Amino acid sequence: MLRWIGMALLLMTSGAQANVVGSDIQNFNPTTNGLDFVTVESSETLEPGVINLGLFLNYAVNVLPNYENTTTQERTRFQDSLTGMDFNMGVGILGRWDFGLSIPQVLLQSSKDENDVVRGEIAQTGLTELRLNSKYRLWGADESGGVAIAGGVNFNQIIDNPFAGQGAGPTYNLQLIYDTTMGQNAVGVNAGYRMRNPGTSVVAEIEPFKDQYIVSFAVSRMIESWRSKFITEVYAGFPAQSSATASDRELSSVELVGGIKHDLYESLALHAGGGTELLHGSSTADWRIYAGLNWVTDMLVRSKETTLYRKDKAGQLEYGYFGSAVPAFNQTPQLGIQRFVARNVLFEFDSADVKPEFAKVLGQLAEYVSKEPVFKKLTIEGHTDSTGPAAYNQDLSERRAMAARNVLIKDFGLPKEKVFAVGRGEEHPIADNTNWQGRAKNRRVEFIVER
Repeated sequence: MLRWIGMALLLMTSGAQANVVGSDIQNFNPTTNGLDFVTVESSETLEPGVINLGLFLNYAVNVLPNYENTTTQERTRFQDSLTGMDFNMGVGILGRWDFGLSIPQVLLQSSKDENDVVRGEIAQTGLTELRLNSKYRLWGADESGGVAIAGGVNFNQIIDNPFAGQGAGPTYNLQLIYDTTMGQNAVGVNAGYRMRNPGTSVVAEIEPFKDQYIVSFAVSRMIESWRSKFITEVYAGFPAQSSATASDRELSSVELVGGIKHDLYESLALHAGGGTELLHGSSTADWRIYAGLNWVTDMLVRSKETTLYRKDKAGQLEYGYFGSAVPAFNQTPQLGIQRFVARNVLFEFDSADVKPEFAKVLGQLAEYVSKEPVFKKLTIEGHTDSTGPAAYNQDLSERRAMAARNVLIKDFGLPKEKVFAVGRGEEHPIADNTNWQGRAKNRRVEFIVER
């Protein structure tokens, strides 16, 4: 049987958004930040210092190309399979900027000898590529969506890769990202350009692939009571420049995947799903199944003290007035209305017991609002994320607002006739409740000071 054992096929990736497809062998590539969708990016970025670690496995059948026109792959007859793994890491750099690293590998390969078919195969399993990516959010809010731009670079790690070519340079990716949220439903669209630096031909019958247009689309729906999000995605790649190949596959490719993202714990999410090709293109799979985990932590920047922010006129948070390394806010209080937001761990888990760190911040706030000119009214609003029943969240937010009021009155002497507590429950999110860092932002207490 004739085999081109030397046809090492590049594991398909995107530096910018991990779902660029249509050229090599692996079209399923999870995002490095683990936010919102599976392979399609949203405009949201990781918060500064927040780290996401992801580990995904995917199994694909009928993905290797044939090089004889007399044979075609059939969905009901499995002729080959590949098992791939992606290890991903994402980290938030600034408020609207994050960075990611992905390390894809081929773990297992199998193929059947049928009719001496000439088929592309990988000569050796292992590391296939290194990819770096970065995303910057241009505008938008976590709870409603926005626009971002993403770029990245991929470094081929396969020797004699016929689709990259001998001596190929890095591949560069540039993409525009848009998403919007409507209640529990979200939509994401990615579109961009993939610029290759192909090398010289390794196999005479295969011309190294050239530039591509890339596009993907995702929709999701969050079911709060199940702590789960159902996601459907379509990702595609189309050649910007033609390449010659004797394969039975199109240079363009389109795949559909669907699955579930389930929050096992507050910072650990499970992904599982499957998919199929919509066009018999380069490296599309007749069938694909995947499973993965995303673990998120802010341990690098987590403070033992609660931080109080001030909202500006546009509703944006100005960093750290109390309870942080920034000196206490000591300017002359302004006439009119000022809003402050307390974040980080304020209460004991699932209770209204005020933590000592939060009590310290409440004391600093009491000192500030007692300055001249004398405040007329202080309203305390309790807010929760959307995890759990709405009625329970409403009750919890009321109890927490009242607990903060009691500390301000009993421990710090504010007049009770001027301090009011209101529970807002889960009805006024300031971030996306469908991921870890969004829920953390929504668990907050707001203070409205009127002078």
